[in-house]
Amino acid sequence: MSLIRHYAKQRKDAPPLSREAMRAEANLGRHFESLISAWSSLAKDSRNKNDWNHFAKYVLNEVEEIDKIFKEVK
Repeated sequence: MSLIRHYAKQRKDAPPLSREAMRAEANLGRHFESLISAWSSLAKDSRNKNDWNHFAKYVLNEVEEIDKIFKEVK
C-alpha cells in the first residue's frame, strides 16, 4: 500500500497535465493492474464458500485501505 500512497502523493503534488502527473497516473494504473491480477489468481484458488468468504474479506479490507489512503492524500 505504500506504493499507492507514494504515487497518489506524486499525482497530487504534480502540476495538472504535467509529465509528472501522467507518470504518477500510469504508475497507479500499473499497480492496480498488478493487484487485480493477483486477486484474480487468488480467486481461482478459492474452492468452496468458506474460501470465497475469506477471499472477499481480504479483498474488501484491501479496498478499504486503498480508499483510506486516497482520502488521506486529498
